[in-house]
Order: sequence, then C-alpha cells, then structure tokens
Amino acid sequence: MNSRYSGGSFDLLGLRDLPIVDPVDEEPRPERPPQGWRQVLGWSGRSAPVAVLLLIGFGLGPHGINLLSPVMPLLDPAVPVALAALGVLAGLGLGNRRGNEWRLFGAAGLHSLVTMLAVAGGLAALVATISPVEPSAFWIVILVAGICAATSLTLPSGDPLEPRPPATRIQELGVLLPIVCGGLALAWIRAETGSGALALAGMASLVTVMLAAATWLLLTRAASDTEERVFGLSGLLLVGGVADALSLSALFCGLVAGAFWRVAGRQPRESIRRDVLFIQHPLLVLVLLLAGARAELSPVASALGAAYLAMRLLAHFAGRGLVRRVAGDGLPDDGSPEDPGRKLLPPGVFGVAFALNAVSVIGPDAAVAHAAIVVGTIASELVAVALRMRRRE
Repeated sequence: MNSRYSGGSFDLLGLRDLPIVDPVDEEPRPERPPQGWRQVLGWSGRSAPVAVLLLIGFGLGPHGINLLSPVMPLLDPAVPVALAALGVLAGLGLGNRRGNEWRLFGAAGLHSLVTMLAVAGGLAALVATISPVEPSAFWIVILVAGICAATSLTLPSGDPLEPRPPATRIQELGVLLPIVCGGLALAWIRAETGSGALALAGMASLVTVMLAAATWLLLTRAASDTEERVFGLSGLLLVGGVADALSLSALFCGLVAGAFWRVAGRQPRESIRRDVLFIQHPLLVLVLLLAGARAELSPVASALGAAYLAMRLLAHFAGRGLVRRVAGDGLPDDGSPEDPGRKLLPPGVFGVAFALNAVSVIGPDAAVAHAAIVVGTIASELVAVALRMRRRE
C-alpha cells in the first residue's frame, strides 16, 4: 500500500486528513530553544560550554591530574586543522547580499575595532606601569589580548546563507577583523618588519588560494559523496598544514580558503560546508581542551586575566551604543537573546583559538598571554551567566 500522495491523506482506522510524510523528505525541524539550566548558561546548538571545557582541559592537563600530557604531542598536529576549519566557517559566511549587510558589517567591524583598541591600550598602560612581564613578551601580550577580546562567536550558523537576526549576523561578522589582524600580527612577529609581514601574509594567502582552487577543481569532478568528503577534508588538511609549516595563523589561512570557496560555486561550497560542519564540534572540543591544558596559571597571568576581563567589559558596554547607531533600527534593547548587549558579551571560542595559535607559533613568550586569555575567557563566561540569571529573575 502506497501511503504517499501528492496532496492528500489516507483513511486508516478512522483517521482522516492526516498527511503522511516520508521521513527522508521531511524538512529538518527548527532548533528548539534551550530550557532550564541550559537557558541560564546560554547553551544551544550554536553555542558551547566554553568555560566548562577550558576548566576540564586545565584539570586534565599537566597542571591538573596530568591525563592529557602523554597525548598532547599527538594532538598538536590536529590543532592547525581545527583552527583552519573555524576560519573556513567564517569565510563561508561572507557576502550574503542582503540590503543591510554593509551596515551590519560596519557595526561588527566598529565593535571589534573599539574592543581591540580599548583592551590593548588599557593592558599596555597597566603592563608599562607595573611591568609584570618580560620586555620580550610585552608586545605579544598587548597584541594577543586585544585581538582575542574582539570576538564573541562560538559556532557559526549551520547554513551561512540562511536568514538570521541582525545581532547574530553582527556576531558572525565580528570575527573577520580580528582574524585578519591576528594573521598580520603573527606574520609581523615572525618577519619583524611591516613590509616583511605583508609579504609573508600575501605569500600565505596565495598558496592558500592555490590549494583551495585545486580542491575546488577536484570537487567539481567528484563522482560520489565519498569522493567529495575525501577531497574536501584533504583540502582542509592542506590549508592547516600550510599555516603550520609557515608558522602563521591557521585561522587566517582558513578564512582565505573559506572566502574563495564561498565565491567559487555552489556545489563545492555546499560540499565543503557540509564536511566542515560535520567535524566542527569534535574540533571545537579539541581546541578548548588543549587551550585549557596548555594554560600555565600564575599570579601574573591571573592578574592580567582580571584586567583583560575589566577592559573587555568596559569596551563592550561602550561599543554597543555605536553598534545600534551604525546598524540602524531593529535591534532590541530589552535583554532578549537577540539584544546586542547580551549577544556580544560572551567571548566565544575564536579568541581562545587565536591564543592557542599564538602560543603554538610564538612559543614560550606567548605563554603568559595565552594563560591570561584563558582566565579572562572563563571569567567573561561566568559574568555572562550571572547577567542572564539576573535578567531571568
């Protein structure tokens, strides 16, 4: 008995007008909003327990029960790939061609710029006054802290082209400027000159585009889904490997590759998006656990983390008014989930990811900055949870 009809129903045991839908053809259900304690913590399909995973990583790392230490050298090669995947997701969300896209892009860039300058300037004044770090690590702490503070995104949307509220779109576009600045900063630290940094970043971008184009050509000729997955993941591995070999930002190289795949064509774009989304949660957990495990806490790092939190909160509250003015009307100001004041407050994962990238590329000089970012991220998440609980009451 065929139970599928174009517009009808069937009668069985007196049940009429109940359409039969094939489970294969059924559209995906919308994401159910979090309830109870998940609502208080702000966890959903597009967020993650950043603070919890960082604390677990620290507890399992060398400064805890030392469970992750034997496998950390084996997991290190996967870190650039995980960071490149996050950059690819950011690049795939570029250019949605909506009417207010440029206003949202300007609001996101302005918020990121204000946060970067405020946090970097505040920490520079503090470090120059107290001198808690070595001179060789001074600029590294300032650069890394400013760049990490400017992001608030954990997971991009499952479909980069689907309509999203303005506050969510601002949150996604807000990672672009910090990723670009982070790529130039790591290139400058390696090349030690501005012209050398630009040349190194340009060379990395060219190599990344060539790899992305080769992956695109292979995807256009793939004969099956299995081949598409093999080609897509291989391209992602190559992008992360190039960034690791050049000792540059894997987030930046992933952003360049994702932007290329965004404009290259629908079939490769959808294939890459599907494969990256399939592995994004394990890679996110890997990044956060390793970031927590590598944090070397000390009184200096804790003090810098507290200053990082204070500067970031001040910059956030100062910049949210500019965001509403640039983005135009339509942004709520009532503490709802789509209120920019609430949406942009949690630090997300991109800041921690860049700190992990920096300590992997730079080495011990970035250890204090990395630990301070981990402390500040955990504290920022706790502040966001406390504000959500207060508004809920």
